[in-house]
Amino acid sequence: MKKKVKKVGSILISLGLGGIGGYFGGYLIAKNNLDLSVLDILIFVFALILSYILHIIIHEAGHGIFGKLTGYKMVSYRIFSFMWVWQTNGGVAFRRFNVPGTLGQCLMAPPTYEKGKFPFRLYLLGGVLANMIASGIVWILFGFHSLIAVAFILTGLFTVLTNAIPIGFNDGMSVKTATSSEEQQYLLYLQFEVNSLLNQGFSYIELPKAYFELVPAIPKQTYSNDYQQFLKIARFSEELDWKSLNKEMESLWLRLDELISIYQIEAKKEMIFSLAINNPEDQRLPQLWSDKKVQLSLKQPLMGNKRIEATYYYFVENDVKTALDCLKKGKSFVNKAPSLGDAKAELTLNDWLYNEILANHNK
Repeated sequence: MKKKVKKVGSILISLGLGGIGGYFGGYLIAKNNLDLSVLDILIFVFALILSYILHIIIHEAGHGIFGKLTGYKMVSYRIFSFMWVWQTNGGVAFRRFNVPGTLGQCLMAPPTYEKGKFPFRLYLLGGVLANMIASGIVWILFGFHSLIAVAFILTGLFTVLTNAIPIGFNDGMSVKTATSSEEQQYLLYLQFEVNSLLNQGFSYIELPKAYFELVPAIPKQTYSNDYQQFLKIARFSEELDWKSLNKEMESLWLRLDELISIYQIEAKKEMIFSLAINNPEDQRLPQLWSDKKVQLSLKQPLMGNKRIEATYYYFVENDVKTALDCLKKGKSFVNKAPSLGDAKAELTLNDWLYNEILANHNK
């Protein structure tokens, strides 16, 4: 019930912001006595779309700029599914990678963690600051006498508000969460640090064991705490420790409705993997497999998705050929993995299942 109230609240806030923006735009047009033709309206609509895309680019660049000013180092920069990854040899690699629910992302390696001194506010709020600065410059240069300028300023205002006001899984919420306790600040640092190490080529079993010791949910359980639980799940999978994986998945399953939407889908996918190995007769499997959001997510060209499909086809459907085809296809996606570490972990699982199938069907 609480989650539904939050979801409805987020929708109402978004609608309210859209209404305010529409009213503000109409007011400016009326105040300047603009007599708009059909062509003018089309240009304005096109300018809104283009401006929004520009503000996404500016927003993520803002994270990078202000993060750099506070000691962070660039790891990856993504706009829609176009991602540039900074490599350890100094080069920059281009990849295609999509994260449902996000239009862009700038990930950076954090400075050394010091209790009570971890800098996170400027990095997290750097995006909205960049949007504000860009909109302010356009306002100073053109005012509200240009439809294109009005479109840019309005979309800038919308981007600032939807990212700064703590809603769901945005910058404002991340700042609010990290500010709530030292434990949450450490978990935020942990996410940045793990992503950086995975990008350098460390797989989950090569990460410090301290990273997998669950941090107390103080003052409450947040998506940062949930992230650490997914971290443990990834390690158990790479270790081929199916008993521990099943135990961790069942623990997470009990709180499925409390997870943010992105995590819910990932939890369902990994539950398919765990149940297929540990209990292929489980009654939850058919429902999980037919889940529309799960199937949509599995269509992304990622090794992990093909690993989950192969496991389901082999252990549940007893379809050896399709399982092997999935594993073969999965290996072809190795260069599309979000990081070198993820690729290493998924190759381990791919090889394990491939050998498992051959061992049982070449006798």
